[in-house]
Amino acid sequence: MKFKHLLASASIIALAGCASVPAPPADTRVTIAENLGDSLYVADVRLATPPGGFPVFQANVVNNRHSELWIEYKVLWLDEGGIAIDTLASTWQKTAVAPNDIKPLKAVATSRDAADMRFYVRKMQ
Repeated sequence: MKFKHLLASASIIALAGCASVPAPPADTRVTIAENLGDSLYVADVRLATPPGGFPVFQANVVNNRHSELWIEYKVLWLDEGGIAIDTLASTWQKTAVAPNDIKPLKAVATSRDAADMRFYVRKMQ
């Protein structure tokens, strides 16, 4: 009987070691494509406007895989009313994230009218 409890405890500990890193609470401004699964999550989403400057967005993407991950991302800037601001800067950007690494991604608005943003990330196609 004691052996069964020891075996069960060892199994639970072994399975806990196989779990992936838990993702932080979701930011509603961030959309992660389904094709990434649990390979990547986004953390530390920040939006700041320096005095007299343009709004700046930064987020850290975290690669949960043991291999390099190629992604595409874009930032869509919104005005005070939540309407998208048309800009050539809102195009898909390509980048690689090293295995089990964190990579900061940054974008600067092209208009001082930008009050918020949406961040989209997907596996490179």
